Amino acid sequence: TPQAFSHFTYEASGHKLLVVDIQGVNDMYTDPQIHSSDAKGFGQGNLGKAGMRKFVESHQCNAICEFLKLAPINPNDDPMKGTTPKPELHLDADAAA
Repeated sequence: TPQAFSHFTYEASGHKLLVVDIQGVNDMYTDPQIHSSDAKGFGQGNLGKAGMRKFVESHQCNAICEFLKLAPINPNDDPMKGTTPKPELHLDADAAA
């Protein structure tokens, strides 16, 4: 999901960058906006820490976030809600087999 991708960018950058406002079809994402912790670069849409804070406050982790082992941000009460990895990719697939 675009939200899980945003969460991934936040974690992978050490909380220095966040790719948001992702649009597209299927897995082809276009027109992203990047917020940076120093609010430098990436155009006028870079809202810096305020933009990052807005994402952190509103993001609901989902099964993709869990699958990627991202640090929880507002974990969803039902982590299987929303888009999920293929059943054979679930972390507990080997245990069930």
